[in-house]
Amino acid sequence: MKKTCFAVIFLLYCFASTAQHYDWYLNGQIIKGFILKHNEYVSHLANSHPSGIELSLQQKLNGKREWESLYNKPLVSYGLSYYNLQNPKLGHLVVGSAAIDLPLKRTENTALYFRIGTGLVFSTNPYDRETNNQNNMVTSTITYLLQTRLTYEIKLNEKISLTPNLNITHSSNGAQRAPNRGVNIVTANMGMSYKIQSQENQDIQDVIALDKTPYQVYLLLSGGRNTRTLQVREPLPFFNLLVYGQKYVNPKSDWGVGLEYFHSYSLKEQIRTSWFRINGVEEIQDFKRMGLLIGHELKFGKLGFITQLGLYIYDPSKLNMPVYQRYGLRYQFHENIMAQVALKTHAATAEQAEIGIGWRF
Repeated sequence: MKKTCFAVIFLLYCFASTAQHYDWYLNGQIIKGFILKHNEYVSHLANSHPSGIELSLQQKLNGKREWESLYNKPLVSYGLSYYNLQNPKLGHLVVGSAAIDLPLKRTENTALYFRIGTGLVFSTNPYDRETNNQNNMVTSTITYLLQTRLTYEIKLNEKISLTPNLNITHSSNGAQRAPNRGVNIVTANMGMSYKIQSQENQDIQDVIALDKTPYQVYLLLSGGRNTRTLQVREPLPFFNLLVYGQKYVNPKSDWGVGLEYFHSYSLKEQIRTSWFRINGVEEIQDFKRMGLLIGHELKFGKLGFITQLGLYIYDPSKLNMPVYQRYGLRYQFHENIMAQVALKTHAATAEQAEIGIGWRF
């Protein structure tokens, strides 16, 4: 369930606007690239050149909501893609995605877009302890997706555009099971878009305004299950409690600071199975942790893309790096109620995929 939440919130948000009139496009991509060697433990797999195809529906937002005009009327994409990883140990990937393409620059016949995307990934040949134990990249049949893309659109006529792009696709199970190295695919794609529907000519009135509250305080409770070592393979529960203060900067950005408590039974089990002796007495260290963090929220109306950087101020076990990061999506369902899905990492190593609910004071 936790592995689907990144995609679910984003998909619900995107489809909430489909009642309006938009320009709709059908986009196809031919995919070719390589697997990134992001650490030494995947060097035996990062030696192939994946290929694939992608088909997506795209809608151009029309400025009805204030943030749409603020971002120069971006594209929202719903895609399905196939990757042949050209390695029998890795198999094939089928990816369902939702993404927003933000225009960085537009002219009459060209445009440059930056994509933020997420979704779900189905793997045909994940890790298996008995039959496929060398695949330490893709551990679960269903994993989640993070994707960025830089697209240069060249308009050929009113209907057809070329869309070459550079793309980075990351698939991981968020430490649901070990090993959890993840797969990172860098590709150069060649694509083409065809306009299948044009919006009706109409003036946009009664623009929906953004929330510009100068200061906000959140109390967020999140949790899930994860595993940290091959010795403790069964996922165990964890929960976090965050008190977070946020300041409005501009219609696109908020900055904040927070204090966070971590309670992980997987870390507790890791400490228990690696206990040590002091003066001949077996002693188990405290598994609880606390951290201070700073964060940024990139806002798209009620939806926000969050990035946070934290420092442990209490971590007796010392089994982690002192610094951690978090990337995720936050949606404000109500004036006071919000939901969040996120990935907490130590550098390039994911620790846990989180789902949470919070209250805004």
